[in-house]
Amino acid sequence: MALLDGGVMATSPEGYCIDDEVSKPAQGFALLAPCVTLGAIAPAPSVVGVATVQVGPPDSGAVAGAEAALRDYLITEGGTGLLSPAGKAEDIEILSTQAFDGRVMVHFSDAGAPPVAGLQGEEWRAFTDVNGRLVTIAVRGLAVAPLQDGPGAGLLKLILAGVQAAAETVVDATPEV
Repeated sequence: MALLDGGVMATSPEGYCIDDEVSKPAQGFALLAPCVTLGAIAPAPSVVGVATVQVGPPDSGAVAGAEAALRDYLITEGGTGLLSPAGKAEDIEILSTQAFDGRVMVHFSDAGAPPVAGLQGEEWRAFTDVNGRLVTIAVRGLAVAPLQDGPGAGLLKLILAGVQAAAETVVDATPEV
């Protein structure tokens, strides 16, 4: 799906589809879920979760070169407040963070209400820059079948790779002669 008139492309991993009814590509937002949950006749993927991709405005990218600073900020009260859908820092417990190669990833537990009913309290989130825009990717499992750390982080990395690979293909495309 082209987000923000093609400024960024989101590509879903195998077994996942972009929900055309909920996503708002002109506003830079995409929701990804297992294709089978969206009415497609397809097998369920081995890791079941729900993911969102949110793309910021032009020149909002600020992760590359500042990965450690963003990671360090996310463990402060201001940073945990940013991670909470309700803005409540006290609801967030940081479980792990990573900063590398223009990306920051954080795994946290949220004691507040999930952003969508039926999702688990743990979330895996990534921040990166694509085409000069800040891109935020969030993954949660279902409350009835919560994701564990390995599968949650793995799904986040797959979605992150899909967004970047699509963007790099668009930006770095060189026609074959």
